Amino acid sequence: MKGVARLSAITSTFNMGFYLATSLIVLYLADLGMSEFLIGLTITLARLSYGLASMFSGAMADRVGRYYPMVLGFILGAASMIFLSLAKIQSIAALLVILTWIGYSLYNPAALALVSEVSSSTAFSYSWYYLFVTAGQIVGQALSGFFVKVGGYPLTFISGGALGVLSALMTWAWFRELRSSSGMELHILEDLVTGTRILLKSKYLRNLAIALSLHGIGFSMTYTFIPLVARLDQGLSEPQIGLALSIWTVGNLIAMVPLGWVTDKIGGREMLIYHLAASSLVWWIYPFLRGDLAIYTIMLIQGFVGAMDMPARRLLLVDISEGEVATAIGSLDSITFFFGSLGNFLAGYTWYWGHWVPFVIGCVINTIGIIPLLKTELL
Repeated sequence: MKGVARLSAITSTFNMGFYLATSLIVLYLADLGMSEFLIGLTITLARLSYGLASMFSGAMADRVGRYYPMVLGFILGAASMIFLSLAKIQSIAALLVILTWIGYSLYNPAALALVSEVSSSTAFSYSWYYLFVTAGQIVGQALSGFFVKVGGYPLTFISGGALGVLSALMTWAWFRELRSSSGMELHILEDLVTGTRILLKSKYLRNLAIALSLHGIGFSMTYTFIPLVARLDQGLSEPQIGLALSIWTVGNLIAMVPLGWVTDKIGGREMLIYHLAASSLVWWIYPFLRGDLAIYTIMLIQGFVGAMDMPARRLLLVDISEGEVATAIGSLDSITFFFGSLGNFLAGYTWYWGHWVPFVIGCVINTIGIIPLLKTELL
């Protein structure tokens, strides 16, 4: 359990910094004068980069161990957040946002694979890991608006970067014995091919990837402009928006472990089907709400619904061979983020049709994702 506790502390710290710096990044880009279309395009490129880097990172973690991808991700993320505090030019700020997301993607598959090595590979054990990681996200989101109010956006970026540096130091202190000098050559193309091969050879994984890609498009269409809708249409301030996002994550935290237990009982596919159906309902409602209490309530409900997702999709991968588990996780994340990132672009494009339009279209696409899940046979 010591290994799980240490890993959770490391990733919780980085998550806190990441969400402290990025929760209100859409508002920061808007304040720099960037149009909603360009904001959507920036987040699209960030998610595309996340997807490609995840596949590379997962394969690298299986080849050289978990230590190097984690440290590399923490350092890149920290440096990008710190330099973002100095950025005043839209193109530079956009590039640093992308690099911050890449940093997140580099550490994630390695950390998830490490969970399976230091604990039982079940949805319940993953739920405990996500519980602590989500706690860091809650703190980051809750403090983001307060930090903006007290010291402006630069304070949130510098603080997030400092927490990223702390995560790298803790990884060095606790997991440096995992370092390996073998296989350190970079094989980016080979890693991409390996990850793609794992998905293509299995109809099960192909259907899962299609379903989660559609889910990703729907999610990113709805999530991208929640802060802008809150500011422009719902009249919330930055601290209130940060609180709303943190309430979402609190709901996620509360429900994570109980729903992980339920997922073990009913199966990952069934839980994902329920998740997609329920998420479409709550996302549809959000842009039409007015009043603090109604907004905070729907955020809490969205947190409960969101808690169905990650333990379920990870449970569906536990039967992958141990030597390819990080590659499988990275590949699945890569494909789903690659296609899911189109939702950010579509959100920016459809924003001008009406602020509610990205939410409604996203819900329709998300619901369609249930179809390939119904066709997915268990391993």
